[in-house]
Amino acid sequence: MKLPSSLQQAICAAIRSAVIITVLVSVCVLDRSRSCSAQERPEFCIFPYRCPIAARLSPQVGQTGSEVKLLLQGARLQEIQEVLFYRSGITFVGFEPAALVPDDIHQMPIDAPEGTAAWLTLKIAGDCPLGEHFLRVRTSDALSEMVSFWVTPFPCVAEQHLGHDSATSSNGSIETAQQIALGNSVYGYHPKNSTMDHDFYAVDLNQGQRLTVEVWSSCLGYQHFRAMSDIAITVYDSDGKRIAAVDDSSLMGMDPILNITVERAGKYFVNIHQSMDFEGILRHYVAHFSDAPRPMITYPLGGQAGTVLSAVGIGDISGDIPLEIKLPAKPGAFEKAILEHRTGRSVVANQVKLASFGDVLEDDQAHFTPETAQRFDGDLPIAFNGQILDEGKTDWFRFRAEKGKRYRVRTYAATLGSSLDAKLRIIPAPGVNSRINITADDSSWVDHDWYGNDKVWIIQDRMDPIAVFEPDVDGEYLVGIHDSQRLYGPDYVYRIEFQPLTDRALVHFPTDYREAPNKRDRLVVPRGNTIEHPFAIKYATGNRYRGGMRLVAHGLPQGVSFSCPPLEPGQMLTQGVLTATKDAKPWSGLIDFSLEPTEPDADFTGSYVHNVPSTQRRGGNDVVFNRVRRCALAVVQEAPFAVSVKQPTISLAQNAIIDLEVQVDRRDGFEGAVRLYAAWTPPGITVSVPLVIPAGQTKGVYRLQASGSVKPGQYPLTLTAQENQGGDRGWGTGFHFVASPPIQLSVVRPYLEIQLARSSIERLQEGTIKATIKTINPLPSHAQATLVRLPKGVELLAPVTIKPGQREAAFQVRATKDCLTGQYREIGCQIAIQAAGQTITQQTGDGTLRIDAER
Repeated sequence: MKLPSSLQQAICAAIRSAVIITVLVSVCVLDRSRSCSAQERPEFCIFPYRCPIAARLSPQVGQTGSEVKLLLQGARLQEIQEVLFYRSGITFVGFEPAALVPDDIHQMPIDAPEGTAAWLTLKIAGDCPLGEHFLRVRTSDALSEMVSFWVTPFPCVAEQHLGHDSATSSNGSIETAQQIALGNSVYGYHPKNSTMDHDFYAVDLNQGQRLTVEVWSSCLGYQHFRAMSDIAITVYDSDGKRIAAVDDSSLMGMDPILNITVERAGKYFVNIHQSMDFEGILRHYVAHFSDAPRPMITYPLGGQAGTVLSAVGIGDISGDIPLEIKLPAKPGAFEKAILEHRTGRSVVANQVKLASFGDVLEDDQAHFTPETAQRFDGDLPIAFNGQILDEGKTDWFRFRAEKGKRYRVRTYAATLGSSLDAKLRIIPAPGVNSRINITADDSSWVDHDWYGNDKVWIIQDRMDPIAVFEPDVDGEYLVGIHDSQRLYGPDYVYRIEFQPLTDRALVHFPTDYREAPNKRDRLVVPRGNTIEHPFAIKYATGNRYRGGMRLVAHGLPQGVSFSCPPLEPGQMLTQGVLTATKDAKPWSGLIDFSLEPTEPDADFTGSYVHNVPSTQRRGGNDVVFNRVRRCALAVVQEAPFAVSVKQPTISLAQNAIIDLEVQVDRRDGFEGAVRLYAAWTPPGITVSVPLVIPAGQTKGVYRLQASGSVKPGQYPLTLTAQENQGGDRGWGTGFHFVASPPIQLSVVRPYLEIQLARSSIERLQEGTIKATIKTINPLPSHAQATLVRLPKGVELLAPVTIKPGQREAAFQVRATKDCLTGQYREIGCQIAIQAAGQTITQQTGDGTLRIDAER
């Protein structure tokens, strides 16, 4: 029987697919029996400059009171001299180069090119704070990107089978599960190109015993790019029956927390796997196994500093847990006002907010309408605390406020692990003649005193509404809160703080969307050299100060100085310059920057913030971030070159051009090409394309152009220089960034203003464009004037010489046969002025020329 042609084609296609699959499977099987070839190495192993200095740390966990050896992979790691930690409790012992590293697929050893891997030895103090510790590595000539290391109270156990599961080596089933005792932290990996890799662990439990598994994975930010991980946990009993599953948690976001009790004694199996596969990359996790109580949130969520908070831990499998939490005497600023509290041997902390003012707890009455609001007769500031226990209900509080006082109304819910997606309302009480009507749902980064991309950078903290409340009359007001999805439950806890509002701003390093956000996110100063860095200013929520500011550095090491011109009112971008003397010692540490008002008696402050994604997703849709409030600075060995700009002897006029003479000082035999550019210029001054001084040469010319809007005055200006080749431009790895010592750029009003009269000319004829000259600054000598932006086919017959004091001039032009008839606007005049041996080029005028057809 002859088959239909369509069926024959389908069978042939299936056979071809089967052959291809068979070949691929055979290749994979063969691949498992050998080490990976060079072509299969991770990118940062093949291309040592195509990655950050610190790409990833393995494992990212260590026990308190222990000494750990960690594998750091990246680039230019030949000479590690120091590890800079952002918190106390960990010290750097030493390092040694790593000749072999595990591949991302099978965890089999492959060669590590020189400088791409090193073993770090760290010593963790017995009282080291648990959780996340940020660090950077200082080499002889660089300071790395930020990576994180995490501290656990438990011994750390490695996953026995790290690579892909196979018939002979696997932990991907109940039968091959790895035995784990409670009170241990297991670190493991889901390998590259693994479709839903499953890691099984076996634990022995008694009847009624609690099992708590807390996972760190998404929060680790294992790699700077595409290292997204979404872990889920499934638990099976000894019969293979699934008894529990969890994915995500209100306390840890994408990282799950499991908390169960078992009905009978026996062996139980915990399956750690990805809830969804983002991309084919290596992912890292740490799972803490214990029988610790595991409340997911506390009520209330905070208290007054210096008191003992009587709270309830909510969410443990055994029920509510009474808590007595001693609060510090004073609340710190920002995150230092949040206390970490752990119940029993739990690893992930509950968070409690500290305040300098008192609290109101909701009573047991129904206050679901403005008319039945719970009354508070005290004074602001205050914190209102409660739980949304009824579907779709709003909790209302009534309070008094005085006209003219200003408050930031700060909701704490998702920020501290609550399941509540809060929505806030503030309205006047009945009978109060006020126009206040505030509705707030969600918040921005700056609301939380951070810089960030509000469009694509997402964290659960931003689910909490924040608003500015400034009463317009004395009287009573109402604040209401509910869940935006009408959900409810005992873990839908909230805290609303009416905080006194002050004027302040944030200082941060601006980023370029075309480059890694980690590029130059720290300050690295070579000895005997200068660097610059742009600083951006962001006003905090509710700030009213709009005056001038000064940027001040605090905590600089000996031999390092900082300068920055005062910021004019409304100026939101500036440039700081740091210089290290030749005898400055190599160093790394954390410094502070503050903003101070230039207006007397202004109550205004500003501070530095650093916020970059710990791992970047495609499209910039990031969810995990490295956030600190101190700036990393390093003093490193001398750079192979320095640059300087000759102080110009002339001023830059508005609407004019100036050429700056640049000199490269080559050192230690460096002969490569050098690339120079202006990372920042005063407002109204534009720059040319980057200047490349060719290999072996030392001089060049860099052009600046001033618009008519630039404000006359004195401006410090510096140029940045780096090698033109040999590094990664996106990350900055492999480059030395230095800057020229600042010159003083004088900007003045233009020498001349020229008005071009409306003119007309017939095609194939000659004509005259008359000009009226107004002297703004006296000419130092004769000037040569030409016309620019003439239409095609119109020629200037000769330049015009303008003498000092001259009031009129005439330009002779000819219209050729190539010129089209019509009216042409924006014809300008370019003036070349000789002063102090340099040429000043200025543009002025805006004329109109009509071309008529020949008669």
